[in-house]
Amino acid sequence: MACASPAYTGATHWFLFVVVICFISTLMWCVIYFLSLREVLKVPINWILTELLNTSSATLLYMIAFIVQLSVWSAYRYSSSNIAAGIFGIFNTIAYAAGAYFLYVEWKSTNTQ
Repeated sequence: MACASPAYTGATHWFLFVVVICFISTLMWCVIYFLSLREVLKVPINWILTELLNTSSATLLYMIAFIVQLSVWSAYRYSSSNIAAGIFGIFNTIAYAAGAYFLYVEWKSTNTQ
């Protein structure tokens, strides 16, 4: 977030939107796990599938965002912090993709009969 701020182009606005939305959703999942809300709440939600969908959509959004960020800022001469933001976007995409893969494996193992 800090590398891409302030947003000077529309691409950076999109990038920061994705970063903030994914940050907030990840914080929400951390609170859910930290407070053990999955076990306490007796609601009919498939928590693993919900987190898998969230993580998969974050992966897709991050992939689009870092591509847009890097493609726009690669043309500018003094854009090192925005290029760094795009590179961190690549790392976050890889992290979310790994999380989505592990959630998929867990979801498949709980749904086999």
